[in-house]
Order: sequence, then C-alpha cells, then structure tokens
Amino acid sequence: MSSKRINITVPEKDLEEIKRFCIEEKMSRSQLIREAAVEYMVNIKGLKEKEKKKRDLEWAMKTQEKIRDKSRSFPSGKSATEIIRGSRDLG
Repeated sequence: MSSKRINITVPEKDLEEIKRFCIEEKMSRSQLIREAAVEYMVNIKGLKEKEKKKRDLEWAMKTQEKIRDKSRSFPSGKSATEIIRGSRDLG
C-alpha cells in the first residue's frame, strides 16, 4: 500500500498532548492520526447503520399498526387474526 504525505493544522496545545501521548505509547504521530481516523470512520459508519435500522424499525412498526387498524374492521366484526385462526381450525 502506498502512502501520501499530508499537512494538517492542529492547535498547539493539542499537538503537545499528541506528542506526549505518542511518546507514552511508543508510536509515531502519523500512526496515531491514521489509527484515529480509521477508528472515527468505523464509529461514524456504525452510528449511521444503527440510525438507519432504528428508522427502518419505526417505519415497520407504523406500517404494521396501519395494517392492524385496517384489519379490525371486517364485516363480521372479527379481526384478521381471528378469521385466519378460524379458517385453520376448519381445515
């Protein structure tokens, strides 16, 4: 894998903290920035997936409720579940 050099701007106090951290952890600043960037992207992707699953579940629950509401008004006064169970019992 090839690498490219980039320049970034960091506040001085953050840079000092980065330097200290890298010394303690025996890693380069480049390694820290690479690992932090990957971790950040993984976390953001995970959060987005979680939010999408939540929205999808909410949509499914609303849709299910709409269907349930429509199925309560059969001419016989029975719910769809009662009609299905009744037809199973006959078979």
